[in-house]
Amino acid sequence: MLLFALAAARSWLLDRTWPIAGWTIFGAGVMIGLTAGRLIAVRLAFHTFDGPLAADALCPALRKRYLIAWFAIGLTLLAIFTVIARPSLLIAILPGYLIGSFVGYVTGGLPIAGFGAGKAGFGRMLRSWIQRPGAGIVAAVILLLSLAFTPQYLRGDALVIVAGIETALSGLALTIVDDSSVRFQTIAGRGAWRIIGRQARGAMLFVGIAAPVCAFAFGAALAAVVAATSIATLLLMAMRTLAYRIHGKGFDDFIVSILTGLLILTAFSMPIVLPFVGSAILWQLQRRSAARTWLLA
Repeated sequence: MLLFALAAARSWLLDRTWPIAGWTIFGAGVMIGLTAGRLIAVRLAFHTFDGPLAADALCPALRKRYLIAWFAIGLTLLAIFTVIARPSLLIAILPGYLIGSFVGYVTGGLPIAGFGAGKAGFGRMLRSWIQRPGAGIVAAVILLLSLAFTPQYLRGDALVIVAGIETALSGLALTIVDDSSVRFQTIAGRGAWRIIGRQARGAMLFVGIAAPVCAFAFGAALAAVVAATSIATLLLMAMRTLAYRIHGKGFDDFIVSILTGLLILTAFSMPIVLPFVGSAILWQLQRRSAARTWLLA
C-alpha cells in the first residue's frame, strides 16, 4: 500500500506544474508536521507525568535531544519520499514540515523547550479556547482576510490550493479531540452524536461563514474546496471521537489512521463511492461505540 501511494503521488506531482505541485506538497508537509508535532508533544507529556522516564523528560537538555531526534527522523523520511517523487519540491515540503511541527507541538499541550518557561498550561489553555464556538468565527475571518490579499500574488489553481491548505489547518485546529474528555462523557451517559455535536460547533460555524462568502467573493470552485476540506476534518473528528469511546488512545489513533488512508485511496481511485464508504465507517464505529455508554470498564 505504501509503494502504491508513493507511485500515485509521484505520478500526480510530475503531471502538475511546479507552482501547483509546490503548494500542494507544502500543505502536505504542514499537515504531516502538525501530526508529528502533536504526537511527539503527547508522548513527551506522558513521560513527564506518568511514564518511566519522568526524570529524563524533566531535564531540559534531554528533552531537546528527544525532540530533535524524532523531528529529524520525520524530516529524513519526508525528504526521502520527496526525492523519490520529485526532488525539486524539497524546498517546498521542508519549510512546511518545520512550520507544521512547530504549530503541532505548541498545540499539543506543552510549551516549547526554552520558550515560555513556567507556562506549561499554555497549550491546554489554547486548546480550551479553540474548542469554543467563537473560535470558528475568528478562523473564518482570518481565512477570508488572507484570501482577500492573496489574489495580488496568486491566481487560479494556486489560490485554490492555498485556500485548501488554510482551511485544512483551521479545520484540524477546530476539531481537536480530547480522548480523556470523550471517555469521561461516555461513561457519564452522553451519546456519541451529542459529544460530536459539541466538538463540532466551532468547525460548523467556520464552514457556515467561510463557504458562502467564498462562493460570493471568489467563485464556486474555491468555495467547494473550502466546504469539502471542512467536511473532511469534521469526518476525521467524528471518527476519532467514536473510536475513543471504544479503545485506548494509541490503538484508536492507529485504527483511525488506517481508515483515513482507506478514505484517501477511495477519493483518488473511486470518488463516486466515497460518501458510501464514509457512511459505512461511521455506522460501524457508532454501532460499536454505542455499547460503551455508561460502561465504567
